[in-house]
Amino acid sequence: MEHIYLPEPTENIWKKCAEEFENRWGFPNCIGSVDGKHVTIKRPNNSGSNYWCYLHKYSIVLMAIVGPVYKFMC
Repeated sequence: MEHIYLPEPTENIWKKCAEEFENRWGFPNCIGSVDGKHVTIKRPNNSGSNYWCYLHKYSIVLMAIVGPVYKFMC
């Protein structure tokens, strides 16, 4: 199985991303769009209320940052 990873962004990548966000979506100085989702899990043993969320279930939060063309950045 191969390792799959996201390359570390360079300053040029950040500048290009900010330029594309402004051109495509009209958001100046934006380098990424953040979103998250609660993923339901079974309650881990001895976890107390650590994984209990306001949605009245046990969950972990999956977060992602995408660029102006919906590609994952980190």
